[in-house]
Amino acid sequence: MAQSDNLQSLTVAELKVRLKDAGLAVSGKKAELIARLGKSTVLEKPKSVVLVADKFVKSAKKSADGGLPFFLAIKEGGLGDVEIDKWKAASYGMAFFMLIMLIIGLNSMSWYSASMEETEDDGFMGPMTISMEMNVGLSDIQMKMSMLGMEQANEMSLSDCAEGEEEAEEDGEAPISCGALSTAGTINTLCIILSMIAIIILLTFSIGRGFGVFSTGVLDEKSELIEKISWMVAVISINLGSLLYGVIAGFMTDMEEPLEGGLGGMWWIMFLLSLTFAAIVYNEKTMQIFYSLKSKFPSKE
Repeated sequence: MAQSDNLQSLTVAELKVRLKDAGLAVSGKKAELIARLGKSTVLEKPKSVVLVADKFVKSAKKSADGGLPFFLAIKEGGLGDVEIDKWKAASYGMAFFMLIMLIIGLNSMSWYSASMEETEDDGFMGPMTISMEMNVGLSDIQMKMSMLGMEQANEMSLSDCAEGEEEAEEDGEAPISCGALSTAGTINTLCIILSMIAIIILLTFSIGRGFGVFSTGVLDEKSELIEKISWMVAVISINLGSLLYGVIAGFMTDMEEPLEGGLGGMWWIMFLLSLTFAAIVYNEKTMQIFYSLKSKFPSKE
């Protein structure tokens, strides 16, 4: 009724303008125009409401799908409903693998190794072969000596070995520089622990955001900065630790003849893994460097 009264107050010219805007015929008397316009309003209003509601629902659904955390999206619609960045997935996979390797590295006794074997003849017991093997970890050193079929094993910390190194040097019995190895081990240990902390933060933060735990507040606002710093610390720390250990232990460790040795298997594994880790995390820069070097050495056809 209110709608009809409202149309009654309009002039014929105003009614025709409304009918024209609605795409309806403008012929007829005022009563016919009002009836035609009123009928159109009744029919069109529900349709308009439905269209607006449908648009709102679709928009809301799109917004919800776009903002749904990664793991919750997988739970709701499976892997097909999420877009996976292969390099990012590879980075987190490598980070988890590095975390395991760093734990192993902290307890490994093959960062550095040395051995010797010599034959002595005292004229009484005849030729006698003496062999010694040293395995060095980040904080300890193991020594195994074999003589006349008997083996003797001894283990001590590198710090204790370094303390007795001066006395051994005075007696001419210091076969290896425990001080240098102790310094290298301490530096590498600190770098490994720092890298482990950064990786744990990365994995915790990533898994938490995947379940929507850190999706609001300051952590959400600073998420990019947190990830950037964590990746940088994780990559640089382990690469720096491996490099410094290699320099100190590999080039600054003195050994007395006939002892021979060098960097152990754990160092080589960690060194190669740390480079691979950096290449995967910073894949874009790695590819830029690769193509830059490739352009300087054009292939011959």
